Amino acid sequence: MNSIVITGRSKGIGWGLANVFLAEGCQVTISSFAREEVIAAHKAFAEQYGEDRVIWNECDVTKIAQVEALWEDAVKAFGKVDIWINNAGIVNDIHQLWDVEPEEVARVVNTNVVGTLYGVRVAMRGLMEQGHGTLYNFYGFGSQDEKKPAGLTCYGSTKRAVRYITECLMEETKDGPVKVGALMPGTVITDFIFKVLRSTPKEEYDQMVKGFNIGADTIEDVTEFLAKEVLKNDEHGTVINWLTQEQFMARLEDPYYQNRDIFSDIKDKL
Repeated sequence: MNSIVITGRSKGIGWGLANVFLAEGCQVTISSFAREEVIAAHKAFAEQYGEDRVIWNECDVTKIAQVEALWEDAVKAFGKVDIWINNAGIVNDIHQLWDVEPEEVARVVNTNVVGTLYGVRVAMRGLMEQGHGTLYNFYGFGSQDEKKPAGLTCYGSTKRAVRYITECLMEETKDGPVKVGALMPGTVITDFIFKVLRSTPKEEYDQMVKGFNIGADTIEDVTEFLAKEVLKNDEHGTVINWLTQEQFMARLEDPYYQNRDIFSDIKDKL
């Protein structure tokens, strides 16, 4: 039975991954800096899948001692960690780079870059010591060679950094017992997207929504694909990509996606 640790908020993509892993028979450690949120998620999962299959941990990934405690709790509960997923990440409000508040710059960089580095440090040391396991980092907007719209420079630069970290780590570990990979979820309708839309200038809002209707997908669809691919993967250096560039380009010609309203059931969140 695989033991899986997921960093980051215990809703959104983190919640979706945990739900699929549990449904597939895994043991899961969920974590979040938001105590009440992670407790609520744990209660729901425990009721559905059993308390012996899931534990929770209050973890701020920008604090190394808390990341270390996350590993220790998972090993104490399940005896090992087979898969560690660095999922934690936050996005800034849509602003020109020079208008992003310094405090927000620090939060985004510390969570997305420092948090990933801390997760890598803790997970790699633990996985190397036990002699097996797989670590995945989460790519995101900015990781690849996308267009560079104004407003997301801060967030995108951190995700480009995560890609560099991951590719270097893949090289460093290619001859060792621990596998390293990456997850590319594409655009997922989570609180991140609602935050982006709420801070989008009025004159750009309709075009932004249209773009999401074509390129974005639900948490359930994306996480089911990613989690099942993670469980199937046994290769080092794998990038599991939900929506390739070719698939996205095909959507631009598909009437279904041109007319889709992915937000129809969640207007109250906008």
